[in-house]
Amino acid sequence: MLIIPAIDIKNGKCVRLTQGNFESEKVYSEDPVAQALRWEEQGAQMLHVVDLDGAKNGVLENLKTIKKIAEQVSIPIQVGGGIRNIESVEALLSFGVFRVILGTIALDNKDELKNILKKYALQVAVALDTKNGKLMKQGWLEESDKSSVKTALKLEELGVQRFIYTDVVKDGTLTEPNYKEIVNLAKNVLVPIIASGGLSNISNIKQLRSIGIEGVIIGKALYEGKVDLKEAINVS
Repeated sequence: MLIIPAIDIKNGKCVRLTQGNFESEKVYSEDPVAQALRWEEQGAQMLHVVDLDGAKNGVLENLKTIKKIAEQVSIPIQVGGGIRNIESVEALLSFGVFRVILGTIALDNKDELKNILKKYALQVAVALDTKNGKLMKQGWLEESDKSSVKTALKLEELGVQRFIYTDVVKDGTLTEPNYKEIVNLAKNVLVPIIASGGLSNISNIKQLRSIGIEGVIIGKALYEGKVDLKEAINVS
């Protein structure tokens, strides 16, 4: 199972939010590129980079920083936040980004999603950001009327090759993942799942590994020293 450190970028800085609340911002590094290199040095095999400004505003805002990260680290990076069209996908892939993460567009623009999947299905993951059973969009600021499993099954039919599941209520809380939802999703879809939200200790990682998911994204637990990256990799 992959252990994937998260680098959330807001106003050019590496931050963490609680439950996606933009007012709960805590800055952990003034230099996201340096932070990316630190995680790589500690053994990370992949990085999860999110443009928080882009997620909120619907257009990539921290492109220069993302490009620098892609250029300077040697491990793959996956990028999400504000990717609402095929042009944004192509721009990121041209920088050397390994995988792009689509959220709002997967819920709101099926035609554009089909266009992207037609050319880049293997380089795309779809984010299933869930709050109280409903999928969120627009940087987690707007609730949809869609449920995660039903939507995932429809997206799988369209050709989506991978999902990233996040429980918004759990995210950044240092409690525990939503195991029930993750298990339910894993039972229903055939493609790989990466999970995030709420992780706070090594035992959480062991339990997620037992579910059989492809990877886990860790944010605040790493930044707050609750989980040691090397130990997490060793038990994964």
